[in-house]
Amino acid sequence: MYRHFIIIFIILFSIQTRAQLIDTVCVGAIRNYKVQGDSASVFNWQVTGGNIISNPLKDSIIVKWGNTGGVFQISVIETNIFGCTGDTVFAKVLVKQDIPIAINGNNEICAGDTVVLTALNTTTYQWNNGVNNQAIEVHPLTNTQYRLIGNTSCRTDTAYHNIAVNPKPQANFEYSPEFPSQGENVNLIYTGTAVINYQWFDNQNNLFSNQINPVYLIQESLQTTINLQVYNQFGCIGSISKTIINNGNINIWIPNSFSPNGDGLNDIFKAASASEIKDFQLYIYNRWGQLVFESKNINIGWDGKYLGKEAPQAVYNYFISYCSDNITKSKKQKSGQINLLR
Repeated sequence: MYRHFIIIFIILFSIQTRAQLIDTVCVGAIRNYKVQGDSASVFNWQVTGGNIISNPLKDSIIVKWGNTGGVFQISVIETNIFGCTGDTVFAKVLVKQDIPIAINGNNEICAGDTVVLTALNTTTYQWNNGVNNQAIEVHPLTNTQYRLIGNTSCRTDTAYHNIAVNPKPQANFEYSPEFPSQGENVNLIYTGTAVINYQWFDNQNNLFSNQINPVYLIQESLQTTINLQVYNQFGCIGSISKTIINNGNINIWIPNSFSPNGDGLNDIFKAASASEIKDFQLYIYNRWGQLVFESKNINIGWDGKYLGKEAPQAVYNYFISYCSDNITKSKKQKSGQINLLR
């Protein structure tokens, strides 16, 4: 309930040219205002920002202030029983706008995260978790509602704040082969919970793919750590790291046939590798065991000629040796057959 207060204006003998602030109220408040005068007189009251809810012709009135804040004016003029009119008396009233208390903070978090809630528009703080500070740090495990009771400039108010707790994705992946060679592609296969974004990082924290199941080329290092970060539809992050062990071998690719017919397609027989090859040697023999070609540079292959002439279409044997990596310097060998097609 609103209390009624009596404010008395003293009528001066000269006109009031400067109104004084005589009351401070909250919006919607009810006040009683009175001036000194002859009770037999008639009084003409004027009020801005509020409504007179009593007889406006008496020496006192009751005013119900509106819902708009500001400084508003009250004026009154007295007319006595002889019809004589006195000076107008002016006064000002400050009507304070009542601003509800509020809570500022995130309404959604990811499981395990914390959020800071801050009380607004209040001078006292009574949180439902027992804390009496303006700001509190909370880490709810499930969807939670927080309550704040505080005092505005006009009243005691209550505010509520709901926080939704979203799940974090469980990141995981498998890879094959289990022990790859240097220069070999490794298939990375995502096996975690459903997500909408994938970020794959290498040893140097370089982002190399945003695909769900990318391919990674094993470099010279004997160990490669793959870091994966994933994001679900709530923007929550999951992460995992796995280390892939290089088996120490260099992966080298050797074709099984070539056709040196000058069409620009598969005209040269040569080995290839995504890694740097050391101490490379290539030997090619015909079916009688004659050496028809040799190279010590992996980038230089056989063009299908022997002693300056085109070698016949046939099956040839090759022998390759090379250094397996730059760390152990172990020697590796490969041999097989190649089809020369005419």
